[in-house]
Order: sequence, then C-alpha cells, then structure tokens
Amino acid sequence: MKILIVEDDQMISESVGDILRMLDHQVVGVADNANDAIELCNIHQPELALLDIQIAGDIDGVELAEIIRDQFDIPFIFTTAFADNVTIGRARDMGPFGYLVKPYGVKEVNAAIQVAKASFDRLKKAERANANMSKIIDNSLFLKVDNKLVKVKIEDILFVEAKGDYALFKTKAKGYIVHTTIKKVQDRLENFNFQKVHRSFVVNISKIIDIEESNLLIDDKVIPISRANKESLISRLNLL
Repeated sequence: MKILIVEDDQMISESVGDILRMLDHQVVGVADNANDAIELCNIHQPELALLDIQIAGDIDGVELAEIIRDQFDIPFIFTTAFADNVTIGRARDMGPFGYLVKPYGVKEVNAAIQVAKASFDRLKKAERANANMSKIIDNSLFLKVDNKLVKVKIEDILFVEAKGDYALFKTKAKGYIVHTTIKKVQDRLENFNFQKVHRSFVVNISKIIDIEESNLLIDDKVIPISRANKESLISRLNLL
C-alpha cells in the first residue's frame, strides 16, 4: 500500500518507515505537521495514513484525521505514546481504522494495517451496496428506515447527526435513523443549502437561529462548530 507517515519524532518516523518497507509497503511521504501532511496527500494520494496524535503545529492528529477522512477518503491509524482515556476517547470518536500504542514493532504494525484495510474495504462495499437506498425526487429524500423507504422533504430536515455507523435525520416532528455515513450525507445534501459544521453534524443553513463562537442553534439544539468547518460555513451565510 501507499502509506503516509505523520510523526514529529524523526527517529520514530524513520523506524516506522523501515518497518513499512520491510512489509513491502511504499512510504509516499513523511510529515510532522498537518499542513505538510495535507500537501503530501494532494500530491501522492496515499491509500492509508499513520497519524501520530501529538504532532507539530496548531492542528493535532485527531483534527488532521477529520480533514484526511473528509477530503481524501482513506483509512487512518492513530499512533501515540499517550494511552489515557481522554486521548483514546477523542481518537475513538473520530472513527479510526486502527490504534497503535508506542512502542510497537513489525507484528503490531502489520496487524494494524491488515485490519485497517479489511475494515475500510468492507465499509466501501457497504456504501456501494447502499448507494441507491436514498433517492432525491422533487426536493424530497427517500430514507431507508426499518426496511422501508420513508419520504422526507429536504426543507424539513433541521440537521443530520452522526451516530456511529448510522445517522439521525432530524425534522421538527420526528427523527429518522439511517445506516449511512456523514460524508455521504454531506455529498448528497450540500447542493440543498446544507453544510457540514462538525465531524458529527450536517445542518440546514436556513434553519440556523444564531451562531455564537463555536456553536450554533437550530430549534432547541446547540450544535458545535469545528475550526476546520467554520470558515466554510461563514462563507455560505448572507452576512450584513
């Protein structure tokens, strides 16, 4: 596989590179910060990323994972020397395809990559199988809910919230749980005045009541806005 290494310790990045080459993988780049990692992704189109959580710069590995997932749609494995509950929790919520705690060796890296690739392939297969589950007709969305298709007007959707392997489509009257990803929701609805504002939320811009610093309000729901998505949201607002 073509693999990107994101690690701010040169000795560790060299060691990981040696392990990957020993396993017959291709190291397409090494970065110690998010900006360089994104540039390398654009240039080399890696098939997997090994992301250290504690990296140089203002964006840490967890925030970088969100960007890589949304922009490049490749699996990523977190690597870290810090295995505390808070770190594990943040990493888990991002939906990684693996987690390596330093120090690790050839066997651990190989197992993590094999599991990540298999999990990612299964996810892509499921997405293809479900590609036609939701259809847009006359500005309505057909959602597959409990083995039946439910017609929902797009303008009635307040927001969509990621719930693990599922997504909650929330209207004023009801919520619908659908097996899909937040990225797929974003791709399907971005032309209908919807905007991703957080790794777990896509919102109907016309339903926003107010925005305050890192949160917005829709109906009675306070929704977080991530730094990575705030600029895109503001650019779509009719500001005075």
